[in-house]
Amino acid sequence: MPPQNEQTAASSLLRKVTKTLRGTMDAAQYKSIVLTLLYFRFLSLEFEQARRRTEAEGLRDEHLLHGAGGPRWVPPLARWDTLIRRVRDPDDDPVTALDEALDAMRRSEGDLADLFPPANALIGGLRRSQVTELFTLLDEPLDAASYENLLGEFARFEGKKGGEFHTPRSVVRLLVETLQPERGRVYDPCCGSGGMLIQSARFVVERGGDPDADLAYYGQEVNAGSWKLARMNLHVNGVLADLRRADVLERDPSARLKADWVLANPPFNMRDWARNEGDLRWRYGVPPRTNANFAWLQHAVDKLSDQGSAGLVLANGSLSSKQMGEGEIRRAMVEDDLVACVVALPAQLFSSTLISACVWFLTKDKSPQGEAGLADRRGQTLFIDARGMGDMAGRAHRVLTDSHRSEIAGAYHAWRGTGRRGDVYKDVPGFCRSVGGDEVRRNQYILTPGRYVGEAPAAGSAPGEGQADELIFELERELLELLERSDQLARQIRLHLDT
Repeated sequence: MPPQNEQTAASSLLRKVTKTLRGTMDAAQYKSIVLTLLYFRFLSLEFEQARRRTEAEGLRDEHLLHGAGGPRWVPPLARWDTLIRRVRDPDDDPVTALDEALDAMRRSEGDLADLFPPANALIGGLRRSQVTELFTLLDEPLDAASYENLLGEFARFEGKKGGEFHTPRSVVRLLVETLQPERGRVYDPCCGSGGMLIQSARFVVERGGDPDADLAYYGQEVNAGSWKLARMNLHVNGVLADLRRADVLERDPSARLKADWVLANPPFNMRDWARNEGDLRWRYGVPPRTNANFAWLQHAVDKLSDQGSAGLVLANGSLSSKQMGEGEIRRAMVEDDLVACVVALPAQLFSSTLISACVWFLTKDKSPQGEAGLADRRGQTLFIDARGMGDMAGRAHRVLTDSHRSEIAGAYHAWRGTGRRGDVYKDVPGFCRSVGGDEVRRNQYILTPGRYVGEAPAAGSAPGEGQADELIFELERELLELLERSDQLARQIRLHLDT
């Protein structure tokens, strides 16, 4: 979890902004206004800091480094101090002031031009007093971590729509801490606002490495709004990434890229995706048009280097569905020894959906890998049942704490041989178990962890209680997926009625 003071600052800012803008516009517009203006302010602050450094070195402004990888040149008219002074001036028009500032920035840094809409689209519908109050709020100190925390706050604020651009931080950290992407290429094919890439860079820093030298970052995103958010968020957090706007399931614009690490939270159970039955990525079977889960899994496999690993968050249905060939695709992936670990996640981690989720950890190579000295896990899969983990952070939202993530990742590292020296993997009833291929075959390639980990020892538990719990879990999953599908159908019906 982020430090409490960072999260509190983001929550406090959102509450104040909501209070200021309430009644003037739809709540979904707050995100674009606040994050765009904060990014504009960040560019100015970054420039001024670089400018002070050059002055201290006795250099002129012309020596400032600017470009995609460093401080951008901010013209005088676009500098935050100038802009906020004009906004507060009762004789100046704030929309005009912002328009001139944005236009100056577009001319200075053309590759950022599409990030800045016209001023009228941002603040044109606000009263003068609201504009002044909003700029005063945004003038408060906020660091890069607070910017990312704001994205999380907006995601919770927007509910289901928030899932389009944001993955809860505790889930992202689980993937990063389990895979440990320290060197090589890290890739997210549906990057939303860029959280997976940012947390990978932070992990390198935590390990004492250089995030710019040790990792190369690649991302793709189909949604234009999320793609813009990702570009701003990555820049604010100092991560230079090859970030492309693309529907990767239709056409992969980085087809030659082979990544050492793939981390992704694709849309759950995505329907009506751009399926090409002849796509060479579907080596284990053509995914059904009505569900892209196994398209995302096979795309991840296709992007991996020879010893690469991937972590994908998917709906639990991907573990057991046999509809429209999905069971056969899952069987083929298991038989090719790609599935390293499956983690069943607790409920209520995602504010955007009621569907229960899991994590698939894939790897191209389960061998000891020569000098790496890893445990030989060929023909085995680790199952982890983490449904009982997580602490409530409010009435309807759960987070995986540091200790919970450490327990899950620690079990994987001990199993794979990447943990601390002396760590020895042991099955823990009710939590984790290493399973051979024969047992998975006997279970018809269903990968639900509850089938394999057994019951946790508990005094007074009745025989068969664990099986009953698993049955309830499966029925609950099916019910939630049916409710989600019902919502989708209702939206489609309303859409047709309106046309």
